[in-house]
Amino acid sequence: MPSNVDFLSKSSRHGLAGVKLSMDQWHHRLGHPSISVIESVLQSNKIACARPNEPSVCDSCQRAKIHQLPYTRSLHTTNSPLELVHSDVWGPALTSVGGFKYYASFLDDYSRFSWIYLLKRKYDVESAFYSFQAYVERQFQTKIRVFQSDWGGEYRRLNHYFRRTGIHHCVTCPHTSQQNGIAEPKHRHIVETGLALLAHSSLPVRFWDEAFLTACYLINRMPTRTLQNSTP
Repeated sequence: MPSNVDFLSKSSRHGLAGVKLSMDQWHHRLGHPSISVIESVLQSNKIACARPNEPSVCDSCQRAKIHQLPYTRSLHTTNSPLELVHSDVWGPALTSVGGFKYYASFLDDYSRFSWIYLLKRKYDVESAFYSFQAYVERQFQTKIRVFQSDWGGEYRRLNHYFRRTGIHHCVTCPHTSQQNGIAEPKHRHIVETGLALLAHSSLPVRFWDEAFLTACYLINRMPTRTLQNSTP
């Protein structure tokens, strides 16, 4: 009959005997990091690992970490003002001192000059566009040829007018704001500049309408890398 010492000795030896875990098991235990992170952890701690014959694909990572593929950069170029106009609606926001909750932006692709029209209701975009068209076509003495926007309800109302007047209406696919890649960053530029003006002036956010109009005015007169440091 074995003694207690022999039993403990055998038990201890059995407890210290390790089994090499596979790379997949370490991947699961460490919270699904990348293979390079796992290899770094194992190497720094001198932990042996069973190497798989073929790399496996983690189903949990595929479901939890999937990303949309990046959009290719547009190679389209314009050669004259109003050849292509981008537009988008920003809002809703806190009702401003002027009673506005939205603004519509119109951006000329050639010059990158921007105009914004303050709106009380989202569907006021239609009347804002008519005012914008009358102004710019008289100033530039040319017609708007292509109009780029999303397929929101406010722009669907304009689609019949576009077809009647010969303006080509380009629309983005649903839930792909990246395709409207000129108007969206312009929103951010205007909003960030406007909020900075409000913060510097110690004015409340409800003055955003005046601040955003001022921001748009200033941005149009500042050099930009898009135009090789010229101004719109």
